[in-house]
Amino acid sequence: MLVDSFAVKIDQDKALQMVKKRMSLFGKLLVGKNSETEMKTIFIENKIITYKINHEAPFFVKWFKKDPKIKSNKVRMIANGSTAGVSLYDDTGVNIVEMDVDEDQLQRSDYPDNQLEIRGNALARKILRRRVGGHVTLETLEIKSVYRPYHVVFFGKLVEGQKVRYMPVPADENMVRKTF
Repeated sequence: MLVDSFAVKIDQDKALQMVKKRMSLFGKLLVGKNSETEMKTIFIENKIITYKINHEAPFFVKWFKKDPKIKSNKVRMIANGSTAGVSLYDDTGVNIVEMDVDEDQLQRSDYPDNQLEIRGNALARKILRRRVGGHVTLETLEIKSVYRPYHVVFFGKLVEGQKVRYMPVPADENMVRKTF
């Protein structure tokens, strides 16, 4: 199946090395030395939501100027389809490619588009209120579906009904950072 996805930059061997390096001492004790590992690549659906921003000048600026202009701009948010977490989207250094992926590797969004749109709207308002101030109106222009690849390392045998420990590694090397 052809889907739009972030480019895979990390292979499975490097992901396994990263997991072993990242694992704490307690995690190593839980997993044990001779544990079996199984690795799967999963593509999780994300939504890139583009909003049009209309920003009116604050009250005191309107009071001093006769005809203040309404400023217009765009902001993009990315929403994770499995957790409904929303972040500000910066596409510098991000390559979106069309990939042929098996249907069983895809994890579709658990949340409807309108719920992700509302969450993105709330976060965009919070960010813009802190940076710009004044009255901000947001209008949704576009919602685009993009899949994000993860290499997931499972420790132990995958048996239905049993708990298995796992650790995901983003295969696209993109990071989510909290900056505000």
